[in-house]
Amino acid sequence: MKKTIKLILFSIIIFLILYNSYEIMESIRFSFSLCINNLFPSLIPFMLLSNILIKYNFINDLSYLLEKITTKVFKVNKNCSFALVMSMISGAPSNAKYLKDLLENNLINEIDIKKCLNFCHFTNPIFIIGTIGYTFLNNKKLGLIILISHFTSSFIIGMFNKKNKSILSNTTIKKEKNNFISILKDSINNTVDTLFLILGIITTCIIITTIINNIFDISDNYKFIFGLLEITQGLKYLTLSNLNINIKTIISSFLISFGGFCIHAQVFSILNTKKIRYMPYFISRIIHGFLSSTISLLLVNVI
Repeated sequence: MKKTIKLILFSIIIFLILYNSYEIMESIRFSFSLCINNLFPSLIPFMLLSNILIKYNFINDLSYLLEKITTKVFKVNKNCSFALVMSMISGAPSNAKYLKDLLENNLINEIDIKKCLNFCHFTNPIFIIGTIGYTFLNNKKLGLIILISHFTSSFIIGMFNKKNKSILSNTTIKKEKNNFISILKDSINNTVDTLFLILGIITTCIIITTIINNIFDISDNYKFIFGLLEITQGLKYLTLSNLNINIKTIISSFLISFGGFCIHAQVFSILNTKKIRYMPYFISRIIHGFLSSTISLLLVNVI
């Protein structure tokens, strides 16, 4: 019975791919263009830099400066300050890459990762203000509102972390003995592997939304729901809808803070550990989305 069901599902998938072959090819081109022209240029410098900074002991200096914030306010290992700062600059899913690097260098433990994943979920600020605010919504002020809402709601979630005795607040890293060329080589290999993983997941998610879009006749005003799977397509459809500009801002805030299942899959694929459960992260993203959209609702009526 199971083999029959698998065969039927496989046949359906093959049929859908063949039937929507042209649209799928176009969606693949779009995903490659999106990654190569927009996503990768913003991720590559920070991913390369993060590994180099860790190897050259930058973590100790940063954790010393931000120790009270990370340990007292967010109740995580002081070394998590690195992932927090870098994630705020470059956005998700690079937050998973930074946390994984810290874990592999024994600077944090998996409990810290579980906590950090709840609130170290940011979208690139340049993308929010430039692409969403200026390009999609044609209003930089609205981009700034989304940015403030997005960051503020994430910090609020972080403040509700529970204190745990297993935090290794005194853990530090010793200076790396390898030469710069060796460290750079490892950083490049690590970064390339991560980027290909991201490209594959984004392409898969965009193909799925393309097939769904061809099967179901969804109104243009509601196609933004695709953002629950892949943010960029959802925001693109939201821009083309006839919804009020303030409604677009509130929905954009939710979609960015929720992240989309595409981002979720990238984060957990990068971390690649069975000890970190998805459900707490998923719930945090829902809370993040509603908090962010609520703050945006208040700000659009004030600013």
